[in-house]
Amino acid sequence: MQAGPALPEKTTLTRQKGIRMKKLPMAAWILIAMVLGIIVGYMIFTSFPDKKAAKEIADYVSIVSDVFLRLIKMLIGPLVFSTLVVGIAHMGDAKSVGRVFGKAIGWFLTASLISLVIGLIMANLLKPGENLGLPLPDIGASANLATSKFTLKDFVSHTVPKSFVEAMANNEILQIVVFSMFFGVALASLGDKAKTLVAAIEELSHAMLKITGYVMKLAPLAVLAAMAATVAVNGLGILLKFAVFMGDFYLGLFVLWSVLILAGFLFLGPRVFKLLVLIKEAFLLSFATASSEAAYPKILQALDRFGVKRKISSFVMPMGYSFNLDGSMMYCTFAVLFIAQAYNIHMPI
Repeated sequence: MQAGPALPEKTTLTRQKGIRMKKLPMAAWILIAMVLGIIVGYMIFTSFPDKKAAKEIADYVSIVSDVFLRLIKMLIGPLVFSTLVVGIAHMGDAKSVGRVFGKAIGWFLTASLISLVIGLIMANLLKPGENLGLPLPDIGASANLATSKFTLKDFVSHTVPKSFVEAMANNEILQIVVFSMFFGVALASLGDKAKTLVAAIEELSHAMLKITGYVMKLAPLAVLAAMAATVAVNGLGILLKFAVFMGDFYLGLFVLWSVLILAGFLFLGPRVFKLLVLIKEAFLLSFATASSEAAYPKILQALDRFGVKRKISSFVMPMGYSFNLDGSMMYCTFAVLFIAQAYNIHMPI
């Protein structure tokens, strides 16, 4: 009689174990997908020595990652608009918006300058392109690059949308941010008159985040497809090619991250390490798909869990995507100096 209750307990333990197994973090799934992608890509590479055939198969494999990135891009415009407008409207007045905007831009400029300086110093110290001895191309050779002069006038003009619909259609984040700021400030100034519209846009933001959750379930498959397609065409050599350059660049990024974490520690204390844990999935996702846009919804949700008010994160994050691409800026310094060193062009610090 006493042995009877053991069965439910065993069943409960089994269920709990099953739940724990199912709740493998997304970051782990993405890492597994990256490894599987490399294996699948190498199998295609060895099975189809003909580059044309491998490329054709890779194109079909990459459909999954292409669809995933298109779905993310489809969400970015409405997500930025809805979260930013609601965030500004909840701030209450233009003064609060201006204060947060001023602090954000101050940080962006500081972080950008630090990123560029670290990149220049590291590229000069490590010299990733030295001893390659590439011959200079013919002076009359065409690189088919757009070389028209980019002016301050062009930049300022580009920030202001001719049409909100056009900005949405082209996923021009900076233009969407500008329109959303005007729209949000207007709603905040209207007060109770705009309550219904603010509530509707807030519901839109919840709907967009819910759709984002559905799309993010495809992330591991997208990572697997992206890695497999790349390795299928180029083999494992693509992972080793320019290994010195990439190794030096990642070392530079590590130094940059260390500086940013130190800055975060000064403001947040030990909690900065909790923030790093929360954004690890977004980090891996953006790394594997080579798209920072793919990480935007994940970072927004991570900041929610960290305790950042949505009215702040939804305002600062879209601006950061337009003004604060520290990793990209460091890459530019490394790439320029790598090319100069490869062609034996001396560019002192």
